[in-house]
Amino acid sequence: MSFPDPATQEAVSNGQIDGSKSLEQESHAVTESRRRFQTTISRFSFNGSGGKQFPSSSTSPRKRSRTQQERSITPEDGSSSKKAKRKKPARGYSSPEVYSHLNHLNDCISESLDIIFCGINPGQRSAEIGHHFGHPSNHFWKCLHLSGLTLERIPPTEDFTLPERFQLGLTNIVERPTAEATELRDSEFKKGIAPFLAKLARYRPRIACFIGLRTGRIVLGHVMRARPKSERPTFSPGLQPYKIIHSEPSGPSEEGVPETLFYSVPSTSGKTQGYQIPDKVKLFAQLKADLKELKDGNLSTEKFVEISS
Repeated sequence: MSFPDPATQEAVSNGQIDGSKSLEQESHAVTESRRRFQTTISRFSFNGSGGKQFPSSSTSPRKRSRTQQERSITPEDGSSSKKAKRKKPARGYSSPEVYSHLNHLNDCISESLDIIFCGINPGQRSAEIGHHFGHPSNHFWKCLHLSGLTLERIPPTEDFTLPERFQLGLTNIVERPTAEATELRDSEFKKGIAPFLAKLARYRPRIACFIGLRTGRIVLGHVMRARPKSERPTFSPGLQPYKIIHSEPSGPSEEGVPETLFYSVPSTSGKTQGYQIPDKVKLFAQLKADLKELKDGNLSTEKFVEISS
């Protein structure tokens, strides 16, 4: 056993050095240093293979902050952001000269059809290939098939077979083609109404169906223009509240379709917002059901407004 030297013992005896306090401070410093060292190395551990394993995200404030930020972004927010990036602004008016190089698109119609579908105007792709609803993203031919109006999915190149095979026809309210319908003016729609109605008087279909709600609204406003605004019906998709009454057949070769009704469904373009394929197919299926009711004599049109062709 060792003893303090006489000088140290004397200093302690005289109160110059508090021996117990000095020893406690030294012990506390060692303990604190050891604790800090253990805390530092405890942040890291080593797996059995000797590889270093870093602390989990729960021990890292920086990692936790990123996790909270990620949680604040919901799937809906992400999808809307992507949609906003993909969405392109609608094209404005284009003069006829812009698409003057494209060909005229012929009608596919004959007398006394069940339905004549009336598109807005020929699309650019349709005019290029010479067939209606020719763009691959257009849902028209799919809607015809899925609704049961055709027994199979018809390719655009066989559009001319519709009258004979399925009693369906195709035409447009505006003849000139464009890449998008927004490149037309409303005045062009209105100008195309009279020739279109004359065409219906000539061919006498049971139903004329507008492919495009914009066309349906414009035609409804045109045929109801003589009535006070308070008496004009509100436009909605489906069967429209007006009709053309045809004169009696003048010869044995003429079919006896007494009147033509009107229908409106959304545009079948793949760019149409607000209506997905199931929504469109549902309206096409309702058109088929209303056609059957009409042919069976169970669809009353007494309250429909008669318009002239």
